[in-house]
Amino acid sequence: MTFKTAVDNLVRTYEKYGFTRSEIEEQMKDGIMNHGFSVNTCYNGTRLALAHITGEHEYFSIEDMMEITGESREEVLKQVEDMRAAALAAGENPDDYAVPVERKILYFPDGFTS
Repeated sequence: MTFKTAVDNLVRTYEKYGFTRSEIEEQMKDGIMNHGFSVNTCYNGTRLALAHITGEHEYFSIEDMMEITGESREEVLKQVEDMRAAALAAGENPDDYAVPVERKILYFPDGFTS
C-alpha cells in the first residue's frame, strides 16, 4: 500500500468525523519518520485509533493484527480463540468480537475475459 492510498482510505472514512487530510497525513508521517513504522503498520494503527475514538467499525485481518502486535500467526489466533471463548462464556455473541471468514479462491480455467 502506498502512503497516498493509505491516507485516501483514512480520509474517506474519517473526514466525516472532522479529521482533516493534513491531520491524518501528519499522524502517518510521524509513525513512519519518527518511529520507523511501515506504511501498513501506520495505516492499521491509525485505523485502530480512529475507530476507537469515533466508534466507527473496522475489520482487521489476522495479518493486520500480526503487524500491529508483532505477534506470530499462532499467537494472534490463540488470542482470538480465547477472546471468542470468553465472550461465549459471558453470554455474549463471539461474532461481535471476531468473525471467522472463509477465504474464497476463484479459478478461471479459460482465463478471465472482460
